[in-house]
Amino acid sequence: MTTTKDRFDFMIAKKGLILNDLDVRGVLSQGGIPLWSTLDKNASVFHVDPGSGNDNNPGTQSEPFAATQTAIDACTTGNGDVIVRNPGTETLTETLALNKGGITVIAATHGINPLARGEYFAYLSDAGFTDGPIATVTARCTIIGLGFVSRDAGSTFFSGAAMLIGGLATASPFGVDIIGCRFPKWNVSNRIGIAIEGSSDCRILGCAFEGVGASFDSGIYVQGATQNLEIQENRFRQCTYAITHGAFAGGGPHGMYIRNFCEDAKLLEAGGFAATALVSDNFLETATDGVSYDDTVDNLNALGINFSGNHYAE
Repeated sequence: MTTTKDRFDFMIAKKGLILNDLDVRGVLSQGGIPLWSTLDKNASVFHVDPGSGNDNNPGTQSEPFAATQTAIDACTTGNGDVIVRNPGTETLTETLALNKGGITVIAATHGINPLARGEYFAYLSDAGFTDGPIATVTARCTIIGLGFVSRDAGSTFFSGAAMLIGGLATASPFGVDIIGCRFPKWNVSNRIGIAIEGSSDCRILGCAFEGVGASFDSGIYVQGATQNLEIQENRFRQCTYAITHGAFAGGGPHGMYIRNFCEDAKLLEAGGFAATALVSDNFLETATDGVSYDDTVDNLNALGINFSGNHYAE
């Protein structure tokens, strides 16, 4: 049988890449599919350990970086580089900038329910860091299994968001993929899990948005020139609304809001804004119309939002 080492022998000798079979088979998979099946031969793999790492290290498994930003800065745009994040909380005094196109940042699973994984692989704003999100995404990337908690108390549309995708004058990332991440409130001043503006073909899949201690205003807030947005199979707990719309440009967001689960949360706040979206196969604790949305289904249809096969209280 061909071993992983044999299959990826061209990467073994290169500094910062795969060191042994366990690296490939044990931690770096997405939905049971090894990330290495499509790993570019030029891609680098960097390791981050907030507890035992050092930013003067080379970022290998045995000598990891301490900070994720150091690993991102070491990546090369377009290489398909991978960052393996070991358990621990990074308390940040400035925003984590996910600004290298084509990278994947993945939590080493270490045997835990994916919905809870972000509790142990978290990014938390320092008590004095209250004027920005904990993370901004300005380039296409994949983020898997991490947690994000902000203390942002500013006055912009995304104030209070843990993560901002796009939303900056120079950034309209295409193809962002957020998978199995956790956005808890932790009873601080954050009010939104993810804010999205001006980004296309983004997917939010299998994430948890939890306003435990106090409710989130919104799990996900979206506005602007956003297109082809997929929000699928997420869990929203103690959110006033799971998804909130602002004003859209260009007929967006062409949203697919499919098979999400709402506990102590309404699914959609349309805000009276015209929008294009399909809301399908979602599970709610409440009846249809104004107790599950901010308006009746008929009125939301008139805005351009269509509904099919959702599940309401019995």
